[in-house]
Amino acid sequence: MKTHARAVVIGGGVNGVSILYHLVKKGWRDVVLLERTELTAGSTWHAAGLLPLFNMSYSVGQLQSVFG
Repeated sequence: MKTHARAVVIGGGVNGVSILYHLVKKGWRDVVLLERTELTAGSTWHAAGLLPLFNMSYSVGQLQSVFG
């Protein structure tokens, strides 16, 4: 098991998986995704298509504008 990673994304919901996808797409190879149980098992699995419409968080909005 590796002890270091360039980036660690916590949470395999729509935002976590999207961030990881875009990092890998930009060439990052030493990245890790941590999830408590299984991918898409969190609270955003049912709202993936609606997330931009109900965005009340400045941080999430910034992530969407950078990676979207």
